Amino acid sequence: MIVEWFLGLLVSLLETMVSALPSFDPPGWFTNANSGFASVFGVANSMGVWLPVGLGFTVLAAVLTCLVIGFGIKVTRIAASFLTAGGGSAG
Repeated sequence: MIVEWFLGLLVSLLETMVSALPSFDPPGWFTNANSGFASVFGVANSMGVWLPVGLGFTVLAAVLTCLVIGFGIKVTRIAASFLTAGGGSAG
């Protein structure tokens, strides 16, 4: 029961932190149907008969997301180690 309360507290804290982040729309060149990205993805998606291209895009997006999150964690650790007079030893 205490663990459940603690996890609920952590989730509500995380939701509060995420809701404080600003949101923005993607740039027009990325969402335009006539852009180069759209034509490349359309051609690649037409190969879905032979290769699971949709799944490949999903996996690629997940890997890139993990890399960006990992980089953010690393930068945060380095900045925190400078603030705590650790000398940047988290690099």
